[in-house]
Amino acid sequence: MNKKEQVLTHPRSESEEAALHKTEEYKLDSYFLCSNNQKWLRNELTELEQDFIEIINNVPDYYPTILELCNIYHETGNRAKFREMLNYALKKFPDDDLFLIMNAEYHYENNDFAAARRALESLAARGIKPPRVMKLLGCVYLNFKEKTLAIESFKNYLRERGGDAALRLEVIRMFFETGDFINTLLELKDIPELDKNAELKKIEAVCFYYKEDYKKALSIFTSIYRHYSDDIFTLMYLGDICCRLKKNYRAEYYWERALKIEPATAEERAYIAKIYLFISEYDQAVKLIDYNFKKIPNHYLSIFTMGLINLCEDKYHLAASHWLKVFREKYDLFVFEFELTKKTLKPERLKEFISKLTEAEYAVLCDYIKERCDLS
Repeated sequence: MNKKEQVLTHPRSESEEAALHKTEEYKLDSYFLCSNNQKWLRNELTELEQDFIEIINNVPDYYPTILELCNIYHETGNRAKFREMLNYALKKFPDDDLFLIMNAEYHYENNDFAAARRALESLAARGIKPPRVMKLLGCVYLNFKEKTLAIESFKNYLRERGGDAALRLEVIRMFFETGDFINTLLELKDIPELDKNAELKKIEAVCFYYKEDYKKALSIFTSIYRHYSDDIFTLMYLGDICCRLKKNYRAEYYWERALKIEPATAEERAYIAKIYLFISEYDQAVKLIDYNFKKIPNHYLSIFTMGLINLCEDKYHLAASHWLKVFREKYDLFVFEFELTKKTLKPERLKEFISKLTEAEYAVLCDYIKERCDLS
C-alpha cells in the first residue's frame, strides 16, 4: 500500500475535518486534531514528535498522541521508530483495529507476507473489512500466487471504493489469465465503451470467441485491426474466426498479411507458429518454436504450442511431455491456452491422445482434459 493511502490524522480542509470528526474508526479527539493540524500542514514533524513524546510521558495511554506518532514515523520512513511505537500502541490497545491494520501493513512493507496474511485474515475473520484491508489482503494473496482469493479481496475493495481503474483492470487481467472468460466479461460490463483501450478490447474479443459468439468477436477484432493493422495477435484471431464463419477468403487475407510481418517477440513468433499450424505447414511452425527455445528455453507459450503441433502430428507422447511441463509449472497459462485451443481439437483425437498415455505421470493431466472436454 503506497504512502498516499496511509491514513493520516491531519485534515486539509474544513470538509475533511468535519468528515473525520464523524468517523468512529479512528477514535480521534477533534480538539487535539485542530491544535496540531497546522504543524502537520507545515511539515513540522520533528517539533510535533517532541510535543507528542512529552504528552505520552505525562499521559501514557492518550490514544490520539500514540496514533499521531505512528503516523509521523511512517510518514518520515523511520521504520525502527515506527515499529517501536506500534509495539507500544498494541501493548496499550491490543484489540484496536487501526493499530492492527498498521501492523499488517508494516509486515507487508517489510516483505513478511506470511505475517501480513495472518494479521489481515485475523481482522477479516472478525468482520473488520475496510477497503484498505481488503486491498492489502488481495496483494498478499497475489504474493502467494492465490489468484482466486486475491480477486475476491480486490472485488470487495472495489465494491466500496469503485473508482480504482488500475485495480479494476488488474482484476480483469487476473480473471482472463486464469481462463475465467465469463467473469472477465461480467467485469468488462462495468467499463464504458469509450474507456476500453486496445488491450481491453482484445480481452473482450477473446472472451466472445470463447463463448462462440464469433460475430461479436469478429466485430471487436475488426475495430482493433482498423487502428493496429500489423498486430499479429489480432490477425491470427481474425483468420481463425473467419474460418469458423466460412469466410475462407478473408481468413487467407488476414493470415497472409500476418505471415509477411517479421515477428519481434517470442509471443509473436508463437502466434505465427499457430497460423502455420492452421494451414498445416507444420515444419514452418516447428522452426519458429525451435528458434524461441534457443532464445528462451522455458518460454511456456512456445512449449504449449509445440505440444499442440506434436498432437496434430500424432506424436502423442511428445505432445504430453510438453503439455505436462506447462501444466505443472505454469498452470494458469495451460488452463488459458487449453480452454481456447480445445475448440479446434476433435474429441476423437483427444480420446486417442488420452488412450496412449497410460503412464502414471500423465494421469492428472489426462483427468483435467477429460473433465474440461467432457470425455467419458
